[in-house]
Amino acid sequence: MSDFEKCLASAQRSLAMREHSSFQIKNKLTNKGFDSDTIESVILEIKNKGFQSDERYTEEYIRYRQNSGYGSKKIIYELKSNGISSELIKDSIKNFIDDYDVLFKLAQIRITDIDFDDDKKLAKYANNFRSRGFDNNIILKVINKIKNYEE
Repeated sequence: MSDFEKCLASAQRSLAMREHSSFQIKNKLTNKGFDSDTIESVILEIKNKGFQSDERYTEEYIRYRQNSGYGSKKIIYELKSNGISSELIKDSIKNFIDDYDVLFKLAQIRITDIDFDDDKKLAKYANNFRSRGFDNNIILKVINKIKNYEE
C-alpha cells in the first residue's frame, strides 16, 4: 500500500466518524507522519470526491453547538480555530438561530428554583452564559424574562 493510499484511508476513517474541516484533517495526517505533498493530494482528493467539505462541516458544527447551548460568539471563535475562513463563517451566519432563543432554551433548563434576589447565584449563571458566548444584554433579557415568568 502506497503512502498516498495509507494517508487517504486514514483521512476517510476520520471522516467516517464525523465531519472535519480540511484544517483538522491536515493536522491529523501531519501528526501521523505523512509528508505535506501527500497530505495536500489527499485533501484535494477527498474534497473532489465530496467526502470532505468545509461548508458542510461549518453547517453541522453550528447546528450541533447551538443545540448544545452555545452562543454565536463562541461558535465563531471555535470555527476560526478549526481553520474555517472568516468569509465562509460570514456566509454561514444565516444558519445561526438567534442567540436569545438559544439562551432562553438553555436557561429554562439550567435555572430551576432560584431565588432571584440572590445576586451570587445570578452572577454565577451570568458568568456561565457569558463563557458560552452570549452577550451581556441578551443574558440580562433572558434572566429578566425568566424572573418575570416565575413571579
